[in-house]
Amino acid sequence: MPSHQNPIGNSKAAKFVAANPLAPLADPFAGMGDDQKELHKEVSDNVNKRVEKAMEELKEKHATGTNERDDPDRAPTGAAYKELHQKQRELAKRQATAQEQMEARERMQQNRDIVEAKEQMRRMQFGDSENDDNHSSDDEFDHLLDEEDPSLVQLREARLAQLKREQMSRAQNVSLGHGTLRTIVQDEFLPECTGSSRFICIHFFQDEFERCKIMDFHLKIIAQEHIECKFLRIDAAKAPFFVAKFKIQVLPSLFVYDNGKEIGRLTGFDGLAHNPKKPDEWHTGKLQEWLASMGVIKYEKPSEEVEEECRRLGIVMRGSVYSDRQRIGIEDEY
Repeated sequence: MPSHQNPIGNSKAAKFVAANPLAPLADPFAGMGDDQKELHKEVSDNVNKRVEKAMEELKEKHATGTNERDDPDRAPTGAAYKELHQKQRELAKRQATAQEQMEARERMQQNRDIVEAKEQMRRMQFGDSENDDNHSSDDEFDHLLDEEDPSLVQLREARLAQLKREQMSRAQNVSLGHGTLRTIVQDEFLPECTGSSRFICIHFFQDEFERCKIMDFHLKIIAQEHIECKFLRIDAAKAPFFVAKFKIQVLPSLFVYDNGKEIGRLTGFDGLAHNPKKPDEWHTGKLQEWLASMGVIKYEKPSEEVEEECRRLGIVMRGSVYSDRQRIGIEDEY
């Protein structure tokens, strides 16, 4: 490092500088003129005063908690942080107290439920003492109530098993799409008719034909009542392959299948109308009879006694419902 002193000569200062090159830092003003020394000293004093003033201001701001403002991107300090921290602690304390109270109420409710369940089980096992006081203990027929006829027990178990099988069958049919009249496209015809469902009834229709709408009206009702058969409809105009294959020339056309094999078809309203002069007026029961004759649904025609009673009361079949002939002014019986 270059020295501001003149090391030339045999003076003690020259020898000290030669032995220790960092010695000039101990006296930075050495080797300077008086003007330079005064200027450097003034600058040094100015810098020291500014630094001391800045340090004093920082100390004051940190002491009062007003270090400009609490920036969320920096660690908060001062009284503002202490106040916020105190609020957070109080909120957490209230939440913990509320949680403890809720858990305590839940435990109390669980204990009450357990006690009630035990009491109910005790009453079922030993009987209610209050009810026992109202009856004579020496009733000679009490033993008959305690004994069950084995044949009745067997019948009840058989009936329960039958109901269980029917419920399982119904749930399975609903999962396969039974219970509604659904519209399919040509590509879905074979998967639907040869799938998991045994009985299929499919209607070839066209939207412009009024008779197709009449057939859909009755099929929707039957589909809801007879869950054992799947009811479908397909637009004949959008299924030219199957229309040509089945040689369909009249709409509506109804086809029924058993395990993918065609077992019958209904062309138009053939055999459904009671009055040949009114071929479009027939009730749902006639279509149900035809489907039942094909074996795809379970349906029994009302007996003559029921029909006679309906006539006596002025109730006739119209469409798919029973109607009051006198009330609505219907004269034709189906």
